[in-house]
Amino acid sequence: MTKSALVYTAAGATAASGAGVGGYMYATRETISKEQKKKSISEVLAEAGKKVLSTVAGSSNPDEEEWKKRQKAYGTATNEELITDVGASGGESTLNKSESVDIEKLKKWCKKHSSSEFTVAADATYRKVLKWCTREAQ
Repeated sequence: MTKSALVYTAAGATAASGAGVGGYMYATRETISKEQKKKSISEVLAEAGKKVLSTVAGSSNPDEEEWKKRQKAYGTATNEELITDVGASGGESTLNKSESVDIEKLKKWCKKHSSSEFTVAADATYRKVLKWCTREAQ
């Protein structure tokens, strides 16, 4: 094989591999953009006709009556339904079952977890957000 034949062969192989990589990137662009469009738990719940309760602190909250219902219901929650206290340091510990659970702690948990990425409806976080943080949309 002559030098020029080797050069052309090498150049052809390089171009083919570059085209292969470019073709792969073009073919997978849809997959990448779909992955970037993952939905939050609150978005999935909205599509299912649910509204995530407002997490505004204090009595000016438009969903305050709904929060009081959740507070009372928390006293009869099963162990699987208990949520965690979101601490300032980021650490979390389970909120004890009580009809007088701090509503602001419920709101804080809901605010953090309703924006979490949705995976499946059987996910424990999704089920807890559904139970403690939503009402029927009107």
